[in-house]
Amino acid sequence: MATKKKTTSFIQKLSTHVSELSALAWEGTLEDYIAMVIEDPSIHINAHSRVLKMIESSGVQKNEDGEVESYDFFKGDLFGVEESLEELMSYLRAAAAGSEVSRRILLLYGPTSSGKSQLAVLLKRGLEEFSKTEEGRTYCLSESPMFEDPLCAIPNALRPEFEKEYGLKIQGQLSPLMTLKLEQEYGGDFLKLPVKRFFFSEQSRVGIGTFVPSDKKSQDVSELVGSMDLSKIGDYGSESDPRAYRFDGELNVANRGIMEFVEMLKVDQKFLYVLLTLAQEKNIKTGRFPFIYADEFLLAHTNETEYKRFLAKDEMEALHDRIIVIKVPYNLNVKNEVQIYEKLINQASFEGVHIAPYTLHCAAMFAVLSRLKDSKHEGLSIMNKMRLYNKEEVEGFSQGDVPMLKREFEHEGMGGVSPRYVINRISSALAQDNTDCITPIDVIRSIRDGFASNPKLDAKEVERLENILTSVIEEYGKIARNEVQKAFFVNFEEEVQGLLANYMDNVGAYLDGNRLEDDWGEPGEPNERLMRSIEEKVGITESGKRSFRAEIYRKMLRSISSGDGAYNYKDHPKLREALEKQLFDERQDIIRLTVSSRSPDEEELKRINVVIATLCDKYGYSASSANKLLRYVSSLMARN
Repeated sequence: MATKKKTTSFIQKLSTHVSELSALAWEGTLEDYIAMVIEDPSIHINAHSRVLKMIESSGVQKNEDGEVESYDFFKGDLFGVEESLEELMSYLRAAAAGSEVSRRILLLYGPTSSGKSQLAVLLKRGLEEFSKTEEGRTYCLSESPMFEDPLCAIPNALRPEFEKEYGLKIQGQLSPLMTLKLEQEYGGDFLKLPVKRFFFSEQSRVGIGTFVPSDKKSQDVSELVGSMDLSKIGDYGSESDPRAYRFDGELNVANRGIMEFVEMLKVDQKFLYVLLTLAQEKNIKTGRFPFIYADEFLLAHTNETEYKRFLAKDEMEALHDRIIVIKVPYNLNVKNEVQIYEKLINQASFEGVHIAPYTLHCAAMFAVLSRLKDSKHEGLSIMNKMRLYNKEEVEGFSQGDVPMLKREFEHEGMGGVSPRYVINRISSALAQDNTDCITPIDVIRSIRDGFASNPKLDAKEVERLENILTSVIEEYGKIARNEVQKAFFVNFEEEVQGLLANYMDNVGAYLDGNRLEDDWGEPGEPNERLMRSIEEKVGITESGKRSFRAEIYRKMLRSISSGDGAYNYKDHPKLREALEKQLFDERQDIIRLTVSSRSPDEEELKRINVVIATLCDKYGYSASSANKLLRYVSSLMARN
């Protein structure tokens, strides 16, 4: 009965959706449309403006200085390509303004699986949905197979006055077919031409075209520009009659919207010359016809190898100047890389398999490290560079140094391991028989197993990736110990905060030259033994203790004065490490004995059960993954 109700409810939703689409339909004459446009000029915009408007209408996030930080349109779909997206928006803003930029092809280039195709898909799907909104409504001549702008029917002689009167600039001419229809069926009375609202659809080939190259010998340029309909030549008596022509090429159907050119630089040169004409002149050239005006956002993408080969061809120099290139590298931020994996995993079905904490994080660390290059700056290891790119604090560097570091290597992020490879290995681990959970060790093992079956990896590259995996394993060892140690504390955060407060009180008194009261209310000197015990955990020397104390105390005061509340010790990696080590060292022996015991007694078994429960309740583990974590940490402690 419940299933029947759900089915009925869903059918009602489908019916409502169809009704809403029908309600959006509009038909009238060009005279009606002109009156509508005069009342609301925002209807009459070019293809680039439409895409720009679509993106911005979804929401724009700005920082305190009013600078754009992100666009909601891309949220949840693209991660770690903010610089590329900002370049895209700059291009669209310039093109929407009617500058020469609108007469350029936008080319995305980068390594495989960097997000180029996904970006194109997002824009196309977004345009489809946007055209169904009030803000995105678009109109065309009803009888045009190219969804032509109705105002193109206004004669050239009247356009200057129309622009002067209403501020509406008209570009382009009617296609040969609509010119013929206007003369023969409407006696030249352009005001009577029928106009309708239309909705962009890639599936129905309405305002969105997609061209995919195939065999150069068999692929014909008619796929782009349309072709003669031989069955109609006899009816109209001439191959130059537009009624005997199929305006069904990808460039024809993409008019007013987006034309995606997949792997553009792999096609024969004759296809590129067609694009050159369209980009520069906004015209499609076909045999037996004059130029056919088309207004579309030309979006192409290719890989770096093809792009370099294209630049080396002198005969393609004219096209070089007609292309605006946006580099789309791999993501270099670990958090964003994890989001990519989470999105892809959620699209699949691995029910009943638990992913232990830090599993995706370790996979992401491996991927990002494989894409980074060793910096020439002293004191910046590749691991610390990864942390800096991940917006973590690194001693001796700040976030202000990141742009400088990224300029150090122009091609950083253009190579390394792709998200596709990593997600394939994660999926392989998830799909194992009798698996109820996967851990970082499972995924690291799966990644390593995949090296042998990857034909792109030579012995030297495998060695490099093996070394990176070793670094990731070392990093996970620290994380694993930390997770287990935290679980041994009844309330870890409270104990850290208590130790922090005690330490800061002593630091403040030390810096100000004051005395502190002890538990009995007696004044005494700051507890130097406590402070040094904490500081020595992270290698702070006797000579460097004052500057370290002054730095963290200054940050605490700044945090309080700015209204942020209590100082967050996690914002200072060294202080965090020092405090945690101090707490852990106090219980190191009991942790080691409990975890490493092969035959735990009743008391130890009780402690282990409490730790497992804590890992499950507070830190996101399942019972199975918590047990695996304890066994792993036990093996680590046994080696030391």
